[in-house]
Amino acid sequence: MNRVLSSLHRRLASVYLLIVFFALWQIVPSAGFVNATYLTPLFRVIREIPIVGYFNLATDVLISLKRVAIGFLISTAAALPLGFVLAGALPKLAKFLNPLLLFLSQIPPFILFPVFVIIFGVGESGIVTVIIWSAVWPILFNTISGINMVDPLLVKCARSMCADKLTIFLEVVLPSSLPSIMTGMRSGLTLCFLMLIGAETMGANSGMGWEINMAQRMAVIPRIYLMALIVAVVGLAINYLFEWIERTLITWKEAERDALA
Repeated sequence: MNRVLSSLHRRLASVYLLIVFFALWQIVPSAGFVNATYLTPLFRVIREIPIVGYFNLATDVLISLKRVAIGFLISTAAALPLGFVLAGALPKLAKFLNPLLLFLSQIPPFILFPVFVIIFGVGESGIVTVIIWSAVWPILFNTISGINMVDPLLVKCARSMCADKLTIFLEVVLPSSLPSIMTGMRSGLTLCFLMLIGAETMGANSGMGWEINMAQRMAVIPRIYLMALIVAVVGLAINYLFEWIERTLITWKEAERDALA
């Protein structure tokens, strides 16, 4: 019984910290330690929900998630095959293009946002393009890195057993590189979400970022905190969902970790 309670306590340690954080959020401004105008008490922030409207909030969240999904899927569909080809089939070309790719990846998406607007127009296309530009680089680089880290001995063993190229890729290269690929995809998804909020504040008429922009323009500070809270909750949910997908796909990694423990 004590062991179960101890295990439960360890798992809930982070939850305790969140409870303390939200309690301080309510107590500190309410007690007058800081100006409640600038740090709105938590309960006042929550009371902003019916003012904005449950349906409006749900619609904004779904619109933002749709943009993230579109941008992330396009980034993944472009970066994964390109990474496989460059690292696996054309390593010399990958080495040749590496300085250019690194240079392009260092350009912040928001600097290019006006260019994307000119090319693709104001609205969905410009926002999605910013998301794609943000996510494609970590997925591409981690894919190339994962392929390069595959143990050559495993490939030689597969060839010695007369495995064809497709079998080697599916049975050796892909499983070995999958942890690195998933790390890149998680980083790309995080950047998708971060860049989305910024892009929506600049060129959208809906979404969570647009709500933040409108609240800022109208100086409705509780609504800014509310949207920040919703963005954090949605981002955390996406991160946990991706962790679950990663654990589901890379089952051998969990088994290896349990064996070491």
